[in-house]
Amino acid sequence: MIWMVTHLGRALVGLVAILMAVGCQPPALTARDKPVTVQSIAPQPGDVSGLQRCTESGDVDEVLRDEKSKNPMAYDLNATEWEQWKTRGAFDAYFAVYGRTASDCAALSVSGTGAPTGGLIAALIVKFKSEAIAARNYGADSTLFGFGPRDIAFIKLAGGSVTTGSDTGLGPRSVIGSGSVAGSTYYFAFWQNKTFDSYLGAYDVASADARGAANSVNQRIR
Repeated sequence: MIWMVTHLGRALVGLVAILMAVGCQPPALTARDKPVTVQSIAPQPGDVSGLQRCTESGDVDEVLRDEKSKNPMAYDLNATEWEQWKTRGAFDAYFAVYGRTASDCAALSVSGTGAPTGGLIAALIVKFKSEAIAARNYGADSTLFGFGPRDIAFIKLAGGSVTTGSDTGLGPRSVIGSGSVAGSTYYFAFWQNKTFDSYLGAYDVASADARGAANSVNQRIR
């Protein structure tokens, strides 16, 4: 009987030692979240139901290289603006575009009409060196790849609705606008969250779907 008690006591001590060893494993052995990138934050296929990813999507350098060969005038403007953004602390950006059909994607090309017929969502995600720099750039109302304050000005001129600040659901530094012109609907959202400035525009996409895509982008920022 004494032997059994002694043996059981030793077993319990051993079990406690094992549990303590497991509990004291260094954090390096635990699973870690994948790092957030401008591409992983940008709209994903699941965010834009019914739309397909356009080949015009890509990181800022890819987009500029493509423009240089296909649309030199657009390249000159966008490359100059991107250099200005980099001097202000931007160092990475991703452009994502989704169209309902291939012809909607082609509307963005130099030979396209510029007006998709079935629906389009385009977004630009820019990462800065610090949160303070991202906030400062948001307040500067800068333009890049066509995204900028003139989109909201367009909504106001068209008599659409504009919401700013926390009421947008995207944070204190944010603005969204939506409206309808000649039977086509428009939605724009610009906001700053942590070290990222995000821009999203939608053409002939239901406002609820466009807003849902913007919210999904914002939720991936951490």
